[in-house]
Amino acid sequence: MKTKTRRQQYSIVDRSLQYRVLAIVLTYSIVIVLFLAVSLFVPDILVMLNKDMSLSMHAAAAERILTLHSRVWPAIIAMVCVLGIHSVRIFHRLIGPLYRFRWTFRQLSKGDFNFRLELRKSDYLHREKEALNQMITVLAEKYQSMQQAGSKALESLEALEQANQKTDGSQDADEQLLHKHHQHLKDLVEQLQYFHLSSEEKVEQQSE
Repeated sequence: MKTKTRRQQYSIVDRSLQYRVLAIVLTYSIVIVLFLAVSLFVPDILVMLNKDMSLSMHAAAAERILTLHSRVWPAIIAMVCVLGIHSVRIFHRLIGPLYRFRWTFRQLSKGDFNFRLELRKSDYLHREKEALNQMITVLAEKYQSMQQAGSKALESLEALEQANQKTDGSQDADEQLLHKHHQHLKDLVEQLQYFHLSSEEKVEQQSE
């Protein structure tokens, strides 16, 4: 019986990107904590700094600040920890597919069309995965068609060369071979017309 290897759930697949995302989440958490602390503590701090207030009001404000310190900060720390852990889990479902996309692009740049991209069920970007797999399928079919057209053109050229070496003077056979070779080259050109290359100026405009 084959044992199914369990993939790590929270492995670091892209250190710089994952740490950057975690830093952004923690930064937003700190900003929220600061706004919360200002809204909770500043009013009582202003009361304590106001010398016109009575001693009882100062005491009540100090008691509220101590109470908030004992209740709010543990809850805030727990919230930041839970938010950080949950963010790592959520963004892993996004960064993992991006890592797989990069691997796919590297394989395509090597001319490898013999694979299809797979993601886990819990990952995001499944629609993008389907679109990318469809693109790989189309490219593989076009490449196979061009290979076949090129092979047929090469075969017809070899047949034409062999016919020219003979001295039987069969002009009709030569014309048929030339026509056949022309048709194979035409098929190859039609397959190549599927790919569109933009001019350098157009590429520069799109990048701007």
